[in-house]
Order: sequence, then C-alpha cells, then structure tokens
Amino acid sequence: MEIHPYGPAPTALASLPPKPAGFTGRDEELTVLMDLLRPTVGAGPRQVCAVSGARAAPAHDGILETGAGVVAAVAGTAGVGKTSLVVAAGHVAAQLGYVDAFLFIDLRGYDTAPVLPAQALDALLRSLGVEDAHIPPTLEERASLYRSQLETLAVSGSTVLVIADNASTPQQVRPLLPGNDSHRLLVTSRHTLPTLGARLLDLDVLAPCGALRLLDTALRIADPADTRAVLQEADALAVARLCGHLPLALQIAAALLIDDPQQHFGELAAELARTTSPLDLLDDGERALRSSLDLSFQSLTGPQADSFRRLALNPGPDISTADAALLLERDERETGALLAALTRAHLLVRGVVRDRWHMLDLIRAYAQELADRYSTTTDVYRRVQRLLFDHRVATVKAADEHLTAFLGQPVPQVFAGERQALDWLDAERANLLATVEAAHLLGHHDLARRLPPLLAEYLERGRFIDDWVAAATTALASARVLLVRRDQATAWIRLGAALDGARRFQEAAEAHRQGLIISQEIKDRELEGVALSNLGCALLELGAYAEAADVHRRDLAICQEINDLSGEGKAWHNLGNVMRHLRRFDEALRGHERDLDICRSLGDRRGEAAAWQCLGTVLTEVRRFDEAVDALEEALALFVATEDRFAEAGVLTDLGVVFRETRRYEEAAATHREVRAIYEEFDDAHGVSCAWDNLGRALTGLGEFETALDAHRKSLRMCQEANDLLGEAAAWCNIGVAHSAAGNFPEAIEAHLRDLALCLQAEDRSREGAAWNGLGIAYTGVGRFDEAIEAHMRDIAICQETEDQYGEGTTWNDLGASLAASGAYDEAAQAHRHAIGLFRRTNAPYEEGEAFAGLATALAWDGHDRSEVRAAWEASAAAFITAGADPEAAASQGAAAAV
Repeated sequence: MEIHPYGPAPTALASLPPKPAGFTGRDEELTVLMDLLRPTVGAGPRQVCAVSGARAAPAHDGILETGAGVVAAVAGTAGVGKTSLVVAAGHVAAQLGYVDAFLFIDLRGYDTAPVLPAQALDALLRSLGVEDAHIPPTLEERASLYRSQLETLAVSGSTVLVIADNASTPQQVRPLLPGNDSHRLLVTSRHTLPTLGARLLDLDVLAPCGALRLLDTALRIADPADTRAVLQEADALAVARLCGHLPLALQIAAALLIDDPQQHFGELAAELARTTSPLDLLDDGERALRSSLDLSFQSLTGPQADSFRRLALNPGPDISTADAALLLERDERETGALLAALTRAHLLVRGVVRDRWHMLDLIRAYAQELADRYSTTTDVYRRVQRLLFDHRVATVKAADEHLTAFLGQPVPQVFAGERQALDWLDAERANLLATVEAAHLLGHHDLARRLPPLLAEYLERGRFIDDWVAAATTALASARVLLVRRDQATAWIRLGAALDGARRFQEAAEAHRQGLIISQEIKDRELEGVALSNLGCALLELGAYAEAADVHRRDLAICQEINDLSGEGKAWHNLGNVMRHLRRFDEALRGHERDLDICRSLGDRRGEAAAWQCLGTVLTEVRRFDEAVDALEEALALFVATEDRFAEAGVLTDLGVVFRETRRYEEAAATHREVRAIYEEFDDAHGVSCAWDNLGRALTGLGEFETALDAHRKSLRMCQEANDLLGEAAAWCNIGVAHSAAGNFPEAIEAHLRDLALCLQAEDRSREGAAWNGLGIAYTGVGRFDEAIEAHMRDIAICQETEDQYGEGTTWNDLGASLAASGAYDEAAQAHRHAIGLFRRTNAPYEEGEAFAGLATALAWDGHDRSEVRAAWEASAAAFITAGADPEAAASQGAAAAV
C-alpha cells in the first residue's frame, strides 16, 4: 500500500470535524452558504459557487446555472475562520437534512508538501469504501472512479458534502468536483480562486460586536461564570480592536485570559498596545498567528514577497497604486499585477476607492517585521522609502500652491485645479500625517519640518485641528534637532497658529512669543512681522485688546518697511478686528477698507471675502444693516466660489445676527439652523454650540420660549463639556434673557447670577456688564427695584469704562423701565432721554423708537402735559419708520392719536 506524507486517510462518510466550539459572528455568511447548499427538486445542473466575503445574492430563485456541481469557495486571510465557517455550515446542513454524508480533506496547500490531487482522490476513494487494490494509479482514472462512486450514492438518494480545506490553487480542487449535481463541494483557501468557475466569497474579519461575542463565548465555555467580557466591555472591545477583529487572534487572546482568570481585559489591551509587535503576544503555546502568516508568506513568489515587504514601508493606513509603484520601483502596470496577486493571497485588501490598497493591522505588523529584518542587509528599503516621502512632500507643495494662490497666479500642473488638489489631499491625509511622524522617528528631520507647514492651509480649512496641532508639534521637535534658528522660529509660529485653531489661546500666545523672540534675535524682520500678526490674534481672543492693538501696529510698521503688501493687508484686517472690540468703529471700518483694497489689488479672493465679512460685522455694530447685508453677501459669494464651506458658516452666522437685530426672527432662525448643520459636517463642537445659542436668541424673538430654552441648554451642555467658561457664561445669559421674556423672573435671576459668577471668574468686563443688566431686568420683574437699579448702574459704569455707547444706551433704557415700574417716573424719563441720545449717536433707530416709547409712558404716568406725551409717541413712530418697523410705528402712531 502506498504511504502518503499527508497523514492517515479518512475511512467513512461521516468525516465532518466537530462543530467549532464558540463559533459566532458569522450569521450572514452562514445564510449565504445555506442558500447554496439547499437541495433543489426538479432543477437542472446547478452553480459552481464560491464564497468570498461579499453578500451573495442568489439568482433565479436561489439557483445559478452552470454545468459543473455546486461549489462554494470560501477565501480569506490566515486566521479569519474559513474552516470554522464551512464546518459549521456542514453541521447546519445536516440538521436541516440538506446533506446525508460528508467527505473532509485538508489539502494543506500552504505546507511545504501540499497534498497533490491524486493523493487527495486516493484518500477520498478509500473514504467512499473503495479498497486499496481497486484504486487506479493515474489521476484521470481516480477522478473517474471518484465521480462514479458519487453517482452511485446519488442514485440511491444520498447527498454528499465534500469539504476541501486549505486549497492553494484551483488545480488542487478541480479533480474533486462531483460529477452529479446532487452533491456539493465547499472549498477554503487563503487565495481567491477566480478561475475555478465558482461563486467567490471573501471572508472578512469580524465586526466589533461579533468579535466581542467570540471573546465572551470562549470565556464562558471554559467557565460559565466568567463574565469578564461583559463587565469589562470597553476594554474587551479594545482587545478585539488590537487583535484586528481576526478570529484566530481573538481565540488566542481568549486562551491567554482563560489561562489567567484574574487578568483584566484592560491589562491585556495595554500589553498589546505597548508591545512593538503584537504577534509576539498572540501565541497561546498551541496556536501562533505569526506561524500561520509564515505559511501564507512562503507561498508567494520572489517578486510578490519583496512587494509585500516593501508595502510595509508606507507609514500610512493605505496606499495608492502610484505610490506603491515608487516603493516597488516598477511601472504602474507591473505594480497593479503584483498588488492584485497579494490581494488574491489575502495579504492585501482592495480599498473602496479604485487603485487604493491596505493591509489588516496584524498583517501589516507582520510585513513590517519582515521589512525590518530584510532592511538590515540592504539600504534599498531606506532609499525607496525616502523616495516615497520626497514625492509626497513635492505633491503636497503643489497642492498647497493651488489652495493659496491668488487670482491669476500661476500654479503647478500636477493638479488640474484646486478641487483636484483638495480631493488628493482628502484621500492622502492619513498617509501624509503618518509620514510626518515616521520621518521624525526615522531621522528625516528636514522632511518632518517641511511637510506640516505645507499641510497647514488644508488642515485649517478642513477643520482637522487635532491633526494640525499634532503635525505642527512634530515639526517643532524636528526643527529643534536641526538647530537652525529660523526654522525653529517658524515652527513655533506654525504651532501657535494650530493652537489658535484649537482655541488654546494662552498656549498659542506663548508659542508666538517664542517665535517672536527668536526672529528678533536673528534680526529677521519678515518673520518678526508674522510672529507679531499671529500673537495679536491670540491676544484678541484672550481679551487683551490694548496689547493686541499695539502688537498689530508694530506688525503693520514692519510690513510697510519691507514692502510686504499681503502682510500689510492682514495687519489692517487684524487692527480692524481689535478696533471693533474696542468699540472704535470708525477706525475698524478704515482698517477693513484698507485690507479690502489690498486684497483686491493682489487678487486674494479669500482675503477679500474675509475683509467683506469683517466690514459687515462692523456695519452691523453701527446699525447700518442694509450695508451690512450687502457686505456679508459679497463675502458669502466669494467663500462659496472658493469652496470654503467652514468660512461660509461664519458669514451666515453674521447674517443671522443682522436678521435678529432687524427683528427678522424667522430668517434668523432658519439661518442659524443652516449654520449648525455646516458645523456638524465639520464636527466642530464650538461652532455647533454657538449656533444653538444663536438659534435660541432668534426663537426668543419669535416668542417660542420653551424651544429657545432647549436650544440654549444644549449650548450650555456643550460648553460645559468643553470647559469653555465664556461660552457657558453666554449660554446662562441667554437662558436668563429667554426666562425674562417668558415672564419667568425667578429662573432668570438664577441664570444671570450664574452668568455673572462665570464672567467675574474670567475677568471679562463687557460680559460682566451684560450680566448685571440682565439681572436688573429680572429683579424688576419680581419687584426688587433697588437691586434692579443698582444692577443697571453697575452695567452703565462698565459700558462707560469700555466706551460701549450702544450698550450703555440699552442699559439706560432698561433702567428707565425699572424706575418707571418702581414709580420714579421723573428719573425714568431722564434715563430714557439718556438712552435716546446714545442711540442717535450709534445710529440705532429701532432702539431709539423703544426709548421714545418708554419716555412717553413715563411722562404720561408722571402727569406731564399731553403735548409732551404726544410728541414723544410721534418721535417713537418716526424712529420706528426709519428702522423699517412698521407694526411698532403703527402702535406708536395709535398711542399719539389716543393722547
């Protein structure tokens, strides 16, 4: 008798291995296999099927027509659970009566001595009851006898499921195809077998929930009382993620936990995360993931093995065919063929987007081990990796030039336009950020320093703020290694800009100061100006308005000195912003107008848009609403044209404020809802919070108080979660305003007291004044007039200190209402007159109309002559007409007629 090296052959028609213990997470795939294994009565020949991770959809009532027998080939990477799936499918098929007998054979396709087709047929024939003496010598004769034996079983009404496990090539499988369509053949392979003429099902790793279920099931089989996976769910999910959701890795992890019943999932997760190679840990003494992957790697050809190692040199999560060609040093056609071969071997995965590829995390770790081992004997890998890094820097530079170019400025031909540049950056973002970190760790400090500044415009515009800060931090670390002082200054300034974007203004200011000190030491006036410009912006956010103004004036002088027209425009822009906060609106308007002129002359469309936006904001402050709307619409059109979606949200916010100030509350609410949706697109919590708060103010104007309060509370919660002190104060202020408008004065008092406490803590005088005024209104509502008057006077003092004439006018008017409610009509009239004068100076006709109405009421209650009262009502009506407030004007005219 011939002795075969593959081991003892089966001797019966019940050779299906036991159902895998703890099998779970494959319900969908089992359903697919059951559809394929279900018997068909009265049908013709059925499909040769193979199962390939995809969703298999049966055709023609679940039957796919071919001329060969039914085959399902399950393909997938090592350890993904192919054998477990087909064995489990066999057991289910037996329970359902789909199959009467089983033939199982391990083809050992990835061993050094795989089972040959003739050897496989020898084993299967003996299993079918054929004596050794009757087994013919040739492959063709054995295949013929095999089909004849199966035909005999079919005639007797028996259905056989043949499972050919671990095939490496279609040639191993073809002779095993049943000749009769009553029988079924399931194949498993680490390779996709497209030439088998079968339905292909590539088995993917488990979903997180399935991975968790596998861990829990494995632990409970060993000890039904072991509930660690459930009680430590978050850490168990972390272990599953670090195991790549790969069933074999999960089973090994479960075995390690079973072996140590006191071990916490968190400990194992920390160990897996800490180790340089998780493959070292994923070995339970019986099973080792590395050994399983070794078998797959050994099946590769020389060029495929070299390609597999080289792909690990890419530091990012995926790679394009073009970038892979650089690493492989081949043209794109050859590269594509090699990548496809690795994909068929399930050592590589095709991306959702065509011509992009990635590895599962654990396979990537294995490939990196091989690459590290190989690179010790050659410098080829380091050279091609640097080639890839340099290519990425050059391409990012070209993309950045498209993003920052002024109108009419020539741009590199690498991209057809800005949109294509942005699409490429979106696709490569994770790779580029990983390249920054890898370059720093590998000692390519020149590259790690240069790449982040080229990404800054893209990362800022896309609101990838955490990525921006991380990349800028790495660039600074590399600049410090290089010891070039100018590079260090630039890196500090770039980091400051990123921290500014993250709203970490104190840290941003410190970074800019470091950049300023170095630029002054090396006497680099241009860099000094940049540092001053950025420092001033951080100081503005910190409320240090006077210092910010001084810093921006110094920047302006430097830009004029070195003829930096673009820098000069930014300096005027920044000065205008500071002057607006200082309530020096004429100077603010001049600054933004100068900036606008410069941006137009340079063809800087985004700069022009920002100038229009700031002009619109200042025009809103001085109550020139029609002009404000025109300016903001100019800004919006330019931001739309330059595809700056985030900046659109800022302009729409300002438009919403104009609508609210002009009592167009419906439009204001709709605009702020649109703004919120945009910020949600960018996952910008601060923007979303502000949008909720602005929406609440518009809803208060509409009288929808409960809905308004709900919006403000959502803003409040987000600010508290972000530890945004001033945002929280603003939310409490607006909650108080909404409560007062609804007549809920005790609740309003509580809200304004919370607001006041936060403003005092933050030392924000302007917001403190608003809190005092809100308290005054609420105190009046509950009849606590002395406290109300004191609160209003505190706000008036703050407004005078900060030169906020409009705010002062508002508070004088509110004070007049409080005095009138207390019966002090003469003092109330004086307060309203103060308000009228201030509103006239700040061009606030609507508020002027309200103040005249308050004056008329106070005069009437104080018993003044009817002509004075009528004159006040008529002045109120005139002011409302000027403001375009027709209902209010009509009410004032009616009051005047009644007098």
